Amino acid sequence: MSIDGKTEILCIFGHPVAHSKSPLMHNALFKELSINAAYIPFGPEPESFDDAVRGFRAMKCRGANVTIPFKTEFMDSDGNPRLVDELSPISKFTGSVNTLYWKDGVVGGTLCGTTTDPYGCIRNLEEHGVCVSNKKVALLGNGGAAKAIAYALVDQGNSLTIVCRTLEKGQALANGLNKANSSAHVDVSTFSEFQPISKNFDIIVNATSVGMTPNIDESPIAADCLHAGQVVCDIVYTPPHTKLLQMAESKGCKTVSGEGMLVHQGLESFKKWFPAETANKSNEDLTAIMRKGMGA
Repeated sequence: MSIDGKTEILCIFGHPVAHSKSPLMHNALFKELSINAAYIPFGPEPESFDDAVRGFRAMKCRGANVTIPFKTEFMDSDGNPRLVDELSPISKFTGSVNTLYWKDGVVGGTLCGTTTDPYGCIRNLEEHGVCVSNKKVALLGNGGAAKAIAYALVDQGNSLTIVCRTLEKGQALANGLNKANSSAHVDVSTFSEFQPISKNFDIIVNATSVGMTPNIDESPIAADCLHAGQVVCDIVYTPPHTKLLQMAESKGCKTVSGEGMLVHQGLESFKKWFPAETANKSNEDLTAIMRKGMGA
């Protein structure tokens, strides 16, 4: 990497952040696309995070990613933006930001916050040949990840059923989605009631942490909830081949692991920062570069 007087800086904010693979992905893209920029990790102490973002603005950095524990620091208790000037509709709904970018590409102008995390899930499915639009989708879970993915799925025009432990929590999320999107169609089911209706869905997405290492023998649903021809996607990527996906394969389902979500959410961020440089490049080519940069 060659640094000169015109090199632009991008970063990821996290604490801890040394484990992040984002610098490997984005710096690989800079090199391949001949973009004069560098992407580095910033790990401010939580009590100094506000100052860190002010520094980002003052130094006119080109863009940033945000990871744990800072994703929820950009909206005040009244739902108004803090530390940024504008929040995207999905960030307003979820209360989460993973990407900072400048409106219309004007560095130093209006700083915007959004989240590309849920679209990483959708692009991962699309990469595996799955059309994620106007489908009947069952989303397992109603936590933070599920909330964001649910918004993106509804935004794509899918008919969504949230599957969770209690109807009350699921209904609260469904009501919020239906209110946020006038064309939304969101229903709710409990896990205990899911099996009789499970055959009705084109796609099942696990947005819980069930099955994650070290609990690799667990699955959020039983095998009799899976049916040949369905697409089953798990956002868990450690292990890459979860118990849920193993059962789905044995039932004749198409399976999609969570490994691709990281590169796809990263690519969605990159397109916010460098729209012109990525306009004529395919997602497949760009994610290949990112995976190579990570050594994947």
